[in-house]
Amino acid sequence: MQACDILGLLGGKLDAFKGFLSATALLKNADLQDMEKIETLIAKRENCIKAIKAIDSRINRIKDSISALPGNVLEKIRILTKAIDDTAAEAAHLNKEFETMFVFHHDEFKNRLSKARHSRNGVKNYALMAYGGNQPRFLDIKS
Repeated sequence: MQACDILGLLGGKLDAFKGFLSATALLKNADLQDMEKIETLIAKRENCIKAIKAIDSRINRIKDSISALPGNVLEKIRILTKAIDDTAAEAAHLNKEFETMFVFHHDEFKNRLSKARHSRNGVKNYALMAYGGNQPRFLDIKS
């Protein structure tokens, strides 16, 4: 294994995390009515996740030989790993904010639909009652 292999993989992983972070930031600030843009950004995030998983599997295959690398390369690996961790933490925080906002809007939309459904049922019941639908019947129990 060459030092440039592991450094290249870690650089690619950092780029993938930066892409995920960028897409998440755009997603958080996007208009939730623009579904085309949201779908594009979600697809971009999914591609970044796939790239990260692929890189991680390649790193796992060569991780045993990392300790044999020279000290200056290990220092570069530590720096890249720290940058990856920082970017991943920022992406996780931003993703959590987006999920919270998205769930809030989802619940709000669901409540508006529920109110509209109840309102429609109320109008329907009023119309039936006002125009002769299902009038109550009384029984004469004395006879």
